[in-house]
Amino acid sequence: MKKMIGGAMLLTLCFSCSHQQYVATGLQAQRYPIVAADYSQTNNEMQSLVDHYKMKLDNEMNQVIGVSTQDMTYGRPESLLTNLTSDVMEAYGNKYTDDACDLACMNVHGHRANLSKGNITIGNIFEIYSFENTLVLIKLKGSDLLDAFESYAKMGGSGISSTVKLLIKDGKLESATVKGLPVDKDKVYTIITLDYLADGNDGLDAFKNSIEVIEPGLTLRDAMMQYVKDQTANGKEISSVLDGRIIIEK
Repeated sequence: MKKMIGGAMLLTLCFSCSHQQYVATGLQAQRYPIVAADYSQTNNEMQSLVDHYKMKLDNEMNQVIGVSTQDMTYGRPESLLTNLTSDVMEAYGNKYTDDACDLACMNVHGHRANLSKGNITIGNIFEIYSFENTLVLIKLKGSDLLDAFESYAKMGGSGISSTVKLLIKDGKLESATVKGLPVDKDKVYTIITLDYLADGNDGLDAFKNSIEVIEPGLTLRDAMMQYVKDQTANGKEISSVLDGRIIIEK
């Protein structure tokens, strides 16, 4: 297979790297074919360098930081893994606000792998939380929170903390409580979520109506990594439950 690099592209690249302004008065282009077969031989020096860093990376990724008591998958309406993630997020939320964090919202596909029973490695955490999503706290009126829960109903559920109970019927929200109380349309709720969702993505347009945004500067991956390490340091294993926080009736 041949790949062609246009001389005009190289010229543009050169100009873009300079602070001085130039005006092109004439252009000449030439094609330089790059043939894969010409590079089939391994460069031993380069391969040695790659192997060196791969070994260091593998050693770090294979480091065991905890133990899971069960297989955890992610899915809708709730799942062991989404419940775990959301509850950990909610606990972190209380660290970054003067007021109590009311709930955590997490999208299902913020997870990219399941968690298997047994040892948890750093590599496992990177596989599950492969995106660079950061934790964000938002202040949101109850009326907008209900709109967000309506979106949850339409999508058949998603990640939510145990402080919330949603009843969904025929794709519509029947009832919603936060910390055991019906959602008050006029109350301002403190929610910890992801920057991606706070921007109104994944159907959560209501989050764009936030009154205040707090950005701790912590990735979800780092938060989950630290949680596992802290649990292990306290002699605890990682577990989760299905507790009916989202119930779907037909």
